[in-house]
Amino acid sequence: MRRIPAAAILAVSFSGCAGLFAKDQAAADFEKETSATEARVKEDRARSALGRFEESIADFYKAEKRIPERLDQLVPKYLAAIPSLDLPACGRETERVQAYSADILRGGQVDGSRLMGTGRWGYVYNESQVIIFVDCLKASSRGIPWYQERGLF
Repeated sequence: MRRIPAAAILAVSFSGCAGLFAKDQAAADFEKETSATEARVKEDRARSALGRFEESIADFYKAEKRIPERLDQLVPKYLAAIPSLDLPACGRETERVQAYSADILRGGQVDGSRLMGTGRWGYVYNESQVIIFVDCLKASSRGIPWYQERGLF
């Protein structure tokens, strides 16, 4: 019986490991790319939902001649349901809404320093404007804080 030197066994073992490391790196790269794609999809869904909210509020205002006091007043006539918000950076998936008083508005914009950052849909209105937003201080992939993002029509 012929003996194989230990160094040869180690060399074969390490070369096999190199293949495993390469596969692990490829899997990690794939997972990272997949996660980034999923994050973009979730962000696009949130922006689309903001757009649907904005359209529904406009339709409500045209028909009712007033601003809705709560977003659930849009359901089901103007909006089928409150859309799910799923932005992992901002919190858990939710359909909940955080209503704010008009004093969080500064110069016609939401003042981020006055937000609670609940990760929910945010809603504020006064006699001249209505703003629906994501109640999150973290930035979107565009580098804009989520509370400043607006919907896509």
